[in-house]
Amino acid sequence: MATHGHAHGHELQRTWELAPADVLGSALRWMRSTAAALRRPLVIAAILFVIGIVAIVAFPLRQGFANRQAWTYVAAAFLYLMSTAAAAPALSTALRVARSHWRRPVNRASEIWAVTLVIPFLLYLLLLPTFPGTEDRLSVWFGWPLSPWLWGAILLLTLTGAGYLFAWFSSLPDLAIVRDHGEPAQRGLAAWLSRGWVGSHRQWRIYEKVVNNIGVLYVLIYVPVMTVLASDFIIALIPGYFTAVFPAYFTITSFQAGIALTIVTMAVLRRWGGQADYLGREQFWALGKMLLAFSLLWFYFWWSEFIIFWYGRTPREIDILRFLMFETYLWPFILSFAMNFALPLLILMWNPIRRSIAGPTVVAAIVLLGNLIDRIRLASAAFSQPDKALLGHAHALKAIPPAYIPGIGDMLILIGMLAGALALVLWTARYLPFPSVAEVVGGLWLRAHQPFKHARLIVIGKTE
Repeated sequence: MATHGHAHGHELQRTWELAPADVLGSALRWMRSTAAALRRPLVIAAILFVIGIVAIVAFPLRQGFANRQAWTYVAAAFLYLMSTAAAAPALSTALRVARSHWRRPVNRASEIWAVTLVIPFLLYLLLLPTFPGTEDRLSVWFGWPLSPWLWGAILLLTLTGAGYLFAWFSSLPDLAIVRDHGEPAQRGLAAWLSRGWVGSHRQWRIYEKVVNNIGVLYVLIYVPVMTVLASDFIIALIPGYFTAVFPAYFTITSFQAGIALTIVTMAVLRRWGGQADYLGREQFWALGKMLLAFSLLWFYFWWSEFIIFWYGRTPREIDILRFLMFETYLWPFILSFAMNFALPLLILMWNPIRRSIAGPTVVAAIVLLGNLIDRIRLASAAFSQPDKALLGHAHALKAIPPAYIPGIGDMLILIGMLAGALALVLWTARYLPFPSVAEVVGGLWLRAHQPFKHARLIVIGKTE
């Protein structure tokens, strides 16, 4: 499968030259030294998270749930976390199902973000009272009892449970390593979470079979959750925004942001986490191609929706275009268009850049910022409509409200909630080894060195 040296730009990664003992040594070094260095950023992130909680209490909560616009940046933080941290584990599932070997050091960088799901779930519960019932307004729920509150909460709770189950089960073998070889402070929690894992043949067979199924279950829940969020948080709150494409746009662009978050996480691990032997050009190149593909999909779904409004030209459609793109939120839309589609295309279309480590990393950072601007634009537009503008099955905007300008409280909320997600990841990283020993060593057992003329080949098999 792989050749030694360079061929057509392919470079054999050092991972395949290592012995299983080398991988275990890297993981133990992470647990003993690198994990300890995470204490300071963890404390800083935790402090920012507490400030964000205080800001929620001091600003939107003090104004009450009737004033939905005061909750705009709580909604923006919620939608952004759902579009990034909640999307990253879905990437891991896709790579597992494809059974590619280059993904083995990548999985943990994406799966670890599942531990942050509790924050968007709590934010969702806080936002629920700001929504009116669906009896007298257009909604995807068609007047179901207790909609949208009950059914949306059930979906979010199911997704959160599936995410934590996926993150835990995929880490079982490595948690057992921490239990047996970690620092005393790390062993107690790892022993409880590893649940008697001894690495028997039967346990491995169950692990290989179940971990993929849990990941697929997570993806199957994630897609309808994002569809419902697109409807409840955006479409249903903007009178006259009749579109069947937006939920697909919202979900696809979330996958794009999930890939971007994984690439940035990999870059951080490579630069400051001692993972250069495991996260090389092969991983960044492969994910860079996926990021380019999803950037093109961003444009495809945006254009599919836009062209209908553009040619329709009814007063209702013209108001929607003016409100979301060409007047009220013109600059956020331009930045979103540039950072989610134009710049990724113009940068990643060049092979040398796409084949590098820095190129995909820079584009991923741009996409993450572009997605944040897009979610702020959408939340600001949707949460500017009072309840009376929605009732009576309103079919058009009665008036185009001015753009929502954030205050200091809004910024503290946004930064605090994102810092809270980061704090959970940093805390978890102190108990999980990098790289994933089970994944990387599992690939090394499938490797064989073979002579070929005057060179040496490394052949890597696939189990199926």
